[in-house]
Amino acid sequence: MEARKILFIGYGAIAQALTPVLFDRYPQLARTRVEAISADARGADVARAHGIGFTLCALTPDNLDAVLGERLGAGDVMLNLSVDVSSLALIDWCQARGVLYLDTCVEPWAGGYDEKRTPLLATTNYWLRNEALRRRGAGRSTCVVAHGANPGLVSHFVRAALRRLAAVRALPADLPCAALAHALGVRAIHIAERDTQDDGMPLRPGEFANTWSVDGLLAEGRQRAELAWGTHETRLPPGARRHDGSAAAGLMLASQGARTKIVSWTPSAGEQEAYLITHHEALSIGAWLSAYGDDGTLAYRPTVCYAYRPAPKTCASLARWSAHDFAPPATKTVMRDALAGGADELGVLLLHARGAYWYGSVLSLVQARRIAPCNSATSLQVVGGIVGALAWMLRHPAAGVVEAEDMDSDAVLQAALPFLGEVFGTHVDWPAQGMRALQTIDFLREA
Repeated sequence: MEARKILFIGYGAIAQALTPVLFDRYPQLARTRVEAISADARGADVARAHGIGFTLCALTPDNLDAVLGERLGAGDVMLNLSVDVSSLALIDWCQARGVLYLDTCVEPWAGGYDEKRTPLLATTNYWLRNEALRRRGAGRSTCVVAHGANPGLVSHFVRAALRRLAAVRALPADLPCAALAHALGVRAIHIAERDTQDDGMPLRPGEFANTWSVDGLLAEGRQRAELAWGTHETRLPPGARRHDGSAAAGLMLASQGARTKIVSWTPSAGEQEAYLITHHEALSIGAWLSAYGDDGTLAYRPTVCYAYRPAPKTCASLARWSAHDFAPPATKTVMRDALAGGADELGVLLLHARGAYWYGSVLSLVQARRIAPCNSATSLQVVGGIVGALAWMLRHPAAGVVEAEDMDSDAVLQAALPFLGEVFGTHVDWPAQGMRALQTIDFLREA
């Protein structure tokens, strides 16, 4: 790693959280070989404190080559942790020059999520993911797309959970994951998260507060809710539509994520209402666990969605923002240093006829601060996902465009585990008998 240059694109909460971990994990990495480019000055003080370069510059289609060309060459690493910068454009740029690339979300250029400016399909994670996957091909520089905590780590959690359930049921753990999920009778998977971190301060007028990127959550909350649609489903939610009309496509709901709730489950709360937020992993896990018949027709797929219960102050922010028709907040607050307590529970809930199985990470704010500075529990789980993916990428530098599902889960999790607090699985007698058909429409609630 010490011979490479690392360039952060965007230097918000996650990039700041990753910086001290990066130098701790790679002690031979010279600080002069690390630089950040950001569209705003937030984080400049953190960059200076760690001795890395910081350039205030908004990347655009017009200045991309001029800004990046003088900074990166073959074998170097781009860590794209930005918003409003096209992941697809950066992937193309990196692969043309042999630069390694990693992001935590496939992003469009500014305005790409706006239905008034962009065709509806092109605002979806389904479309963005497929566009990234069109760039697949081994032999080109590795570009890891959508690999933080979720998307990213949660796909490895799914693989680990399937193996554990297979051991209980005495099934061969070396079956392909789609065959294993089918044999286990998994009908639905919730990426089930609960964030209880809080700073103890009331939400101010016009404020939107979050424990990670405010701009990132605003974008996700404004997009239509999306999920992978299982073969066991018999009823579409009102107004829902398949992305491209085919049975293999995902499902897009009529409402935005900030206006869609779903009943799910996490260890500390049990049953909870959560926001059904569109996320890359719902679609990638759904595709990964799909099985097809000899005639090419879809034979099996579980429903997969992200059920997110954010921090209490963020829940209040989302409710107010939605009620005001998504008007831009006057103040954006990333809660980190002022947080007083709480934890982030992030796992995968595998739902089957016998109940459910949750497997994931529970990390407290106290633990996160003990492990690394500049972190909340939420940001450190993302950092763990990045560290795991980066370790894999450095060992596989010519794999082309890859997702979490393409990677060695054991290797990724081994590198990530020091940042995840308690990682465990638990069997759950849930949901109630009246919902055991596991039809998504029975889990949905109005926001």
